[in-house]
Amino acid sequence: MKIMNRREFLLAAGGGLAAVVVGSKLAWTLRSPSMAAAAVQTLDFHIADAMKEMHTHNAINDARCYFWIFKSVAPDLPPESPGPNIMAVKGDTIQIKITNDLDEPHAFFIPGMVDSGPIDPGATWTGSFTASKAGAHMYYDNLNAPVNRMMGLHGALVVMPAGAASGHKFTPYESPTPGVQKLYDAFGSSAHFPGLAWEQGDPATFTPPFRHYVWILHQASPKLFEDVGNLTPGQLYNPQQFMERFLRDPFSPNPNNSRLPQYFTINGQSGNFAHNNCYVTPMGRVGEPAVVYILNAGLWTHSMHLHANHMYITSVNGVVQENPIWVDVYTVQPMDRIDYTIPFMRPPDLPNVRGIGRPDRPLLTKKGQPCWPPAEEMDVRIPDIGQLVLKDRSGKSIDCEQRLSPLCYPMHDHSEPSQTSQGGNYNSGLISGIYFTGDRNTPGWMDFPMEHDWRIMYGTGIDRGCDLTGTHPCAPPSHHDHY
Repeated sequence: MKIMNRREFLLAAGGGLAAVVVGSKLAWTLRSPSMAAAAVQTLDFHIADAMKEMHTHNAINDARCYFWIFKSVAPDLPPESPGPNIMAVKGDTIQIKITNDLDEPHAFFIPGMVDSGPIDPGATWTGSFTASKAGAHMYYDNLNAPVNRMMGLHGALVVMPAGAASGHKFTPYESPTPGVQKLYDAFGSSAHFPGLAWEQGDPATFTPPFRHYVWILHQASPKLFEDVGNLTPGQLYNPQQFMERFLRDPFSPNPNNSRLPQYFTINGQSGNFAHNNCYVTPMGRVGEPAVVYILNAGLWTHSMHLHANHMYITSVNGVVQENPIWVDVYTVQPMDRIDYTIPFMRPPDLPNVRGIGRPDRPLLTKKGQPCWPPAEEMDVRIPDIGQLVLKDRSGKSIDCEQRLSPLCYPMHDHSEPSQTSQGGNYNSGLISGIYFTGDRNTPGWMDFPMEHDWRIMYGTGIDRGCDLTGTHPCAPPSHHDHY
């Protein structure tokens, strides 16, 4: 059994979700800051098990959980649940090899694309399938449902369209409805959505094209998963009993005595490791629209509420929407696939001539300064410099001051128990956010001030000659800065 050390994974795969890119048509993904990607011609996965350190694990709190995983061996990626993102273009043929290292039958399944059927213990299945529909799809083990999927055997396949409709801009879909096409045509070319189109990148500012994120939602029960792992080799856990215990086991103040879910994750991460993570949390400038593909691999219903921007619901379970509604919260049922298109417009509570995030002349503050960009707020530090100074393990003094820049807003789930870990530890559960790192449409504010600690979290890892006072703020990272 492999021990999945969270810190090793954070270093090796960005702490979000590693990706394998099939073929050579998606070279831009290898440079994208929203994924840690490697190019392959053939997928080679092993079905294995692992013990993972969860969000609250530390020297005095053994917070680990047993999982079954799809482990990529070529390329050799860090073990994690969910499995790696698979990236392809519509029409690509994907070669795949799956080896079962566990002691019960398992499978690899994508509805409408591929079904390996049972793979016996120690056996290898080799096959191929066509990426036949653009959008985000879940791959998972469909045997003994939902036990095998819930134990961690799931991941995402993202299929990009082969091209845009004639005379139109790209959307994430090969057959967009008129409403969705009109929205994407507006990005970067209308008075309401100036900036870049979705497919447009900008190498000068390290901005990738086709900006997108994958959020795979999951819930983990260490006690129940341990029960499954301790079965006699070859024995299967009753799926009805699994669901009953997972959803309705009696509550206990000691999380080790309950089979209820204790961890709620996005891409295997929760709390700080999800929220402050450029592979999970959308980060960009005003005028850089992005798509979030949401796949709920678990048994819990989530209501994902995004602050600072409403999002357009452009696809629900593979159906491109006729009228993409504009909301700030949307329910995601178990096994749902929901696409959020985030316009990355100004936060709507910032007052301007017409309001609601439009790129108009901003109103003035009491000090006579424009409300946007919020320069006054970005000069504030909480706590202030010198107000809270602590020492690290080596005795070095650390000033805990934090500048209110870039602008960080939360995404949280209105299903409140999911915001915790181990039955408590609020804000340590299924959370993400949206971060504004600049404004592409306001002269002189392409990049907001970004101090050294924030830049490290953002993933640059190097100094680009930025002035940490904010006079010459930092540009976002390129993919290669993570290594």
